[in-house]
Amino acid sequence: MDRSKLVQPAGWLQRAQVAALAVAGGADPNDHSTVWRELKNGLADLLHDKCWYCETHVDRSDNAVDHFRPKGRVSDAASPHSGYRWLAFDPTNFRYACTYCNSRRKDVEAGTVGGKADRFPLVNEANRVYVAGPVTQERPMLLDPCELADWRLLGCQQENGQPCTTSNDPVAKQRAEISIEVFHLHYEPTCKRRHTAAVQLMSDVDEGKRLFEQATQDTAREQDFKTVAARLRRAIDRDAPFSGDMHFLLRGQRSEDHPWIQELLEA
Repeated sequence: MDRSKLVQPAGWLQRAQVAALAVAGGADPNDHSTVWRELKNGLADLLHDKCWYCETHVDRSDNAVDHFRPKGRVSDAASPHSGYRWLAFDPTNFRYACTYCNSRRKDVEAGTVGGKADRFPLVNEANRVYVAGPVTQERPMLLDPCELADWRLLGCQQENGQPCTTSNDPVAKQRAEISIEVFHLHYEPTCKRRHTAAVQLMSDVDEGKRLFEQATQDTAREQDFKTVAARLRRAIDRDAPFSGDMHFLLRGQRSEDHPWIQELLEA
């Protein structure tokens, strides 16, 4: 996620500064929520209206601007924490999120519970920052869509769309497992939509392999192969729903017999 492309409304920085000063003086950040809500559409545009955490399209959400470091209490803190109030109007702390990733909810039918709300666990709780200042000493446990490599730590199971970890590194695996729970990535309706995308992807992979082999013998089939390859490339494009999960599944299909798959991943 390249936040440098975020377009801010005219005068936004000044309004954010005024709000930050008010909060530093004791005001409630929520009394100035219109300031961060001004950036909602700009944040949505950065990933084509997809939730930055689960990659579903966000049709409607009451709290689409998530504060990655909570602006209010932090339930994971070892000691009482009143929140990272000093980051309440810092755009680098904003993430665009759907209701199910951002708000605490229970899936009664599937028995899962999730939603970020005031959660913000750290890899090492001893490094927690409690007062206004830099937070570079903290290493978030939650996977961050704004970090270059974090998205590669998550994938999905081909057979049911359930999210899964992709690394055997103990810390990386723990970060992915906790992120699945906190962001409610195992929410059953989301898994069903992810599974539908996975089924289509694997069908296209099978067709692509068949056409690739035919095209090596008959150049008349080259265009058919290119059409399927283009469809697969669109499925892993960052505009597409669940593109990270589809990228993970496609990585698992690489082989010496089908070098075109690696070329798609690198395109």
